[in-house]
Amino acid sequence: MTEPVLELSNLHMSFGGLVVTNDVSLSLAIGARHALIGPNGAGKTTLVDQITGRLRPLRGTIRLAGVDVTRLPQHRRTRLGLARNFQVTNLFSSFSAFENIALAVAEREGRGLSLTSMRGFPSDVADQAEDIARRMHLAEVGHRRVSDLAYGQQRLVELAIALALRPKVMILDEPAAGLPAGDHAMILDALDRLPIHVAVLLIEHDMPLVFRFAREITVLAEGMVIARGAPEAIRGDERVRTAYLGTRS
Repeated sequence: MTEPVLELSNLHMSFGGLVVTNDVSLSLAIGARHALIGPNGAGKTTLVDQITGRLRPLRGTIRLAGVDVTRLPQHRRTRLGLARNFQVTNLFSSFSAFENIALAVAEREGRGLSLTSMRGFPSDVADQAEDIARRMHLAEVGHRRVSDLAYGQQRLVELAIALALRPKVMILDEPAAGLPAGDHAMILDALDRLPIHVAVLLIEHDMPLVFRFAREITVLAEGMVIARGAPEAIRGDERVRTAYLGTRS
């Protein structure tokens, strides 16, 4: 059996007397399309912060591509193949979309470039940035400043930056947050164009998007895994309906 590309084993995290991650285990295979859902306060963001290294669990282990990364800092995890977006865009707004992507490519290759024009990037870096922009349907707006792009296009730039890091695992934290429902199809289309070998962990409240995207779903409530399975099994799970789905219109 192939080793999971991401494996969480019995993670436990608490703040004072408040337990926010209670013995959580989860694994992603190569190419997984996995969603993490649950009500507000379920512990989803805290769990993601542990995976990415912003927080260190009090107990348990995190393995990335077979390497124990539980105590490694965020940048080491990134270099091992972990990429994350955020609920709110975190971009260089005065730079163009291409420049944001190219800076991510340069960072991945250890070049540490900090330039304000695509003319200053080596041709191979620029070529990679443009190829990623095309994949994310950003080629026509690639030379525009990020601050001038529609919010949905900014979310696509953020996905492109994550892709530029050539991740083994992408953690997408509410990529549709702040977008009108009409733009969710654009996000789904972008997710469908991610490389098939990249494992994706999607944290999202939009259930149509989750059920359209995920092949497997894990449900958190009060810091605990209460269900895990295929979308149809989760949709019909009485515990999930009581804790989460049944509370939503």
